[in-house]
Amino acid sequence: MRIPKLGLSDYGDLVSWEVAEGDRVDAGEVVAVLESDKASAEIEAPASGVLLGQYVETGEEIAIEVGKPIAVIGEEGESAPSLSELEAGGGPEAPTESGGDSAGAADTESASGTKANGGGATADDGGVATADVKATPRAKRRATEAGIELAGIEGTGPKGAVTETDVEGYLERDVDESRTEGEDEIAAADASDAADAADVKATPRAKRRAEEDGVDLSRVEGTGPQGAIVEDDVVEFASSEGVERTEPAASSDATTDDGLTVTEAHELTGTRRMIAERLSESAREKPHVMGTREIGIERLEEVRDRLEEKGVDVSLNDLILHFVGRTLEDLPAFNAHFEDGEHRFIDEVNVGYAVDSDRGLTVPVIDDVPNRDLEALADERRRLVESVLENDHAPSDLQGGTFTVTNVGVFDMDVSYSIINPPEVAILAVGRRKQVPVERDGEVAFERAITFSLTIDHRVLDGADSGRFLDRLAEYLEYPGRAFDAV
Repeated sequence: MRIPKLGLSDYGDLVSWEVAEGDRVDAGEVVAVLESDKASAEIEAPASGVLLGQYVETGEEIAIEVGKPIAVIGEEGESAPSLSELEAGGGPEAPTESGGDSAGAADTESASGTKANGGGATADDGGVATADVKATPRAKRRATEAGIELAGIEGTGPKGAVTETDVEGYLERDVDESRTEGEDEIAAADASDAADAADVKATPRAKRRAEEDGVDLSRVEGTGPQGAIVEDDVVEFASSEGVERTEPAASSDATTDDGLTVTEAHELTGTRRMIAERLSESAREKPHVMGTREIGIERLEEVRDRLEEKGVDVSLNDLILHFVGRTLEDLPAFNAHFEDGEHRFIDEVNVGYAVDSDRGLTVPVIDDVPNRDLEALADERRRLVESVLENDHAPSDLQGGTFTVTNVGVFDMDVSYSIINPPEVAILAVGRRKQVPVERDGEVAFERAITFSLTIDHRVLDGADSGRFLDRLAEYLEYPGRAFDAV
């Protein structure tokens, strides 16, 4: 099995092996998960057989070289070839659907939802199509663990794609229905499975958890389809039997240089490590300068409300992104990259929109922002945010940005000194909506406003440039009717 294309990253981590050496695998079963700063990829078995050998350790950082072998599948009793033999084209072969591809040349599915080596399945909008069923990578992985077919599950994701939530819901319904069919059938199935420990039906995660906790799977009642044991079954059994999970012993060196006690230590890997490296480099190399301005949004909210009355589903963020795009068109020095000593103005206006996901800060890119109609802009923003939160985004979703917007208002913050996303030259932070005092004709009133924080690369932009940017943005946001006369 070989590394799939993951975008432009040079390095990545093998996050987990889903199948152990010596285990049988079926064609299409998820065998390993690889992660780079751009996306993660679930690597599938190209053919059925035995996983003879693994050439990468869990958590190991490796160079992202498309086609590089990481494991080999063959027949039971065969010996795993050395890595050098496999790279030279040697080693066992196993039949595939196309008839005769090397077992080391696995089809893979990346987070983009497309086959790296073809394979006949198609997908769009982040869904993975297998046997004409669109499903997210997480949904496929969960279905594989539970031993169920995706064809029988109704999808609620984009364009009907099956999501992990859909699979969980199906499993819950299936378990409830199976339990109502009678305890005798369940007991009979359990007795049959327990007759031979080697025939116990369990997911890879359940097997791994049972081995870690020292649990005999033949004693565990499976609640998955056809009585399959899932990881939660092992956890529940261990708890009922009073089995204590063995945790790694605390390091005797778990103190700081000053003698302070360390309670937890987490090594940065994958996406989080790449974010740390890129932003650290940006902070070191770019002289960051920040300017802020409070901009009224009363009229902008009125425009949003009138659009909603006309059936156009847009948010305040969508309107802000639209006008940021227009501002970048007016002031192209901000819609630029700084590379190789050159301030390069970019023709395309592609705005990155920062999303706080469980894998760290991720910045999908909305392309051609000023030329999209508002409804199309809103749809694309929602699609990208959902795909990032589901970890179903494609590497291409994160590429081509010319400027970044980050919304810190969701954390009830007003101002953010944000680090510029290289090679861009500026980033805009959007604060929370708030009431601010405003003097009009000698009277003080309160109006809704947002603080915008603009951080620039001082090598190519100056404070006066920041002032011009925020001034132009304020014109658009405070007087949006000029741009939407028909609203």
